[in-house]
Amino acid sequence: MSSHLAMVYWSGMLVLFFFWAYGIASFILDLKNKIVPGIIQYRRGRRREKAKQEQDDERDEREKQLY
Repeated sequence: MSSHLAMVYWSGMLVLFFFWAYGIASFILDLKNKIVPGIIQYRRGRRREKAKQEQDDERDEREKQLY
């Protein structure tokens, strides 16, 4: 009876370990494939918007100087 209970216990621990390891691997893959590229794309977009805003400001300033 004791060995049967130990086998059930260790089988349960193995199942829990599998889901724990799967969760960690899934989190790492989400970081690699979704979160990091999303942050990079967001920063590129912000940089482009900032450059466009600076260009617009320079153009407005030149127009004001002409008039």
